[in-house]
Amino acid sequence: MSSGDWDEVKRLAADFQKAQLSSTLLKLSERNCVEIITKLIETNLLSVLFTADGKEYITPQHLEKEIRDELYMSGGRIDLVKLTKILNVDFTQVSKIANEIEKHDKGVRILLGQLIDQSYMTKIVTEINDKLNQVGHINIAELTVHYDLPADFLQSLTEKALGKSIQGQQDKQDPKFFYTDNFIARNK
Repeated sequence: MSSGDWDEVKRLAADFQKAQLSSTLLKLSERNCVEIITKLIETNLLSVLFTADGKEYITPQHLEKEIRDELYMSGGRIDLVKLTKILNVDFTQVSKIANEIEKHDKGVRILLGQLIDQSYMTKIVTEINDKLNQVGHINIAELTVHYDLPADFLQSLTEKALGKSIQGQQDKQDPKFFYTDNFIARNK
């Protein structure tokens, strides 16, 4: 590095420090900011969604991040109507973004107006296995009432985890009934 380059770096550092220490002379008014945002929206350079009260803007990307954050904070399951209240955004916008999330993320599903992620499904499987080991048997009807989820979803989830995360067997006569070997031994 030549001495000329080093002098240039020193000059730029001094300019940078001077800029940081100086106060801002020109500030945009709120009205100017609104006009700039409006112009960007009109020219399609910025895509925004209005909050339910119409006082704030949010980008679709930020709304997706907020939805994912709320899903995580709620343990992997959250109602879309509840999301609209928390995020102060119209239901149609929340629903649209939730559908996009489901489309692009294999670990997220929308069931009965609720967003459910893989962590919640894993939690359900663990709880089903625990209950099966405690009681010796379970049926999908009980699980449907307990989890307030569709029977076909719980059936599919249980069958996929059977022999892996869920230690038990499926009844051949009644596919909605699952039991452990200990349960059969006790009944014999």
